[in-house]
Amino acid sequence: MKRIDFENHFYDQSLLEAFSNRQQPPFYRKETNVITWTDAITMPQDVILPQLLEVAEKRNQLMKEQGVDIVILSSSPGPEQLDEENSIEVCRKTNDAMAAIMKKYPTQYLGSAILPVKNPVEACKELERCVKEYGFVSWHTHSNYGDGAPDEEFYFPIFQKAQELGVYVYLHPQLPNDMRVEGYGFTVAGPALGFTLDTIITITRMIVSGLFDRLPNLKVVLGHLGEGLPFLLDRMDNRVKFLPNPFIKCKEDVSYYFKNNIYVTTSGNMSKEAFICTKEVLGIDRILFGSDYPYESLPEMMHFLSDVPLTEEEREKLFYRNAIEKLGINLYQHNHHL
Repeated sequence: MKRIDFENHFYDQSLLEAFSNRQQPPFYRKETNVITWTDAITMPQDVILPQLLEVAEKRNQLMKEQGVDIVILSSSPGPEQLDEENSIEVCRKTNDAMAAIMKKYPTQYLGSAILPVKNPVEACKELERCVKEYGFVSWHTHSNYGDGAPDEEFYFPIFQKAQELGVYVYLHPQLPNDMRVEGYGFTVAGPALGFTLDTIITITRMIVSGLFDRLPNLKVVLGHLGEGLPFLLDRMDNRVKFLPNPFIKCKEDVSYYFKNNIYVTTSGNMSKEAFICTKEVLGIDRILFGSDYPYESLPEMMHFLSDVPLTEEEREKLFYRNAIEKLGINLYQHNHHL
């Protein structure tokens, strides 16, 4: 059985250089080995950074040990938040670095493009370059860009380009711009609470703004078993109907888009109950395998998934059939590009 990992992160050195030259957050200081994301949120990089920068023997060995065949590589947050010119350069260098990894290990890695979203024209060009020249399978973006978020009309052309090119969009969390979550440090502001809050708000705004009605073939993937949304969908449907208002543009129930446009991965959520809820609400055809490495332990995720009650057919769908049949991942598509 093939196993395709939809969420696997790395950094190219060019981002650290760009972060090192900045005075305003986000910035990085080598002497302390800390990324300062906001005035209140810092993240020590001692454990994570070496693993983010290392995309070769160690990662390949770990994949092999854990039975993961293919990784869809994506950049961690940062390049989208740089100043426009810097962002264009760092996104390009990062995507080139990903393509070099794919070329070196053609059966093990696929690419998910990071784009200079502050300039949608350049972002569209870069996505087209990555898909047509390198065979990338998606656009990897984040729930906000510091001073903007992907649900705003300004970014619509990039989603339009993704639909046109037939690639999916992976919507990954970022720290919310909300002082209420800042007081307890990165842990709470980020993975323990803030990431989920910000992503729920962004995807909900994307839905109710009518984005998927305008782009009915657009596919968006959420991590962490849908960021808690499978648990909330019934109530969201019910309440949106109960109090209609002119701001809500979507033509269908919120849940409709989870059956037609939105997929979820297992990344970073190892709750059996959450998995069962997600499977009951969305169906196994909407769930993909993601590890969230190196932010999460790949061995722990593999152990968790081996324990989840699934038939052999359901397991195949989770690990690779949905990727091929629903998201059009052709396991050999990038070889001829490189």
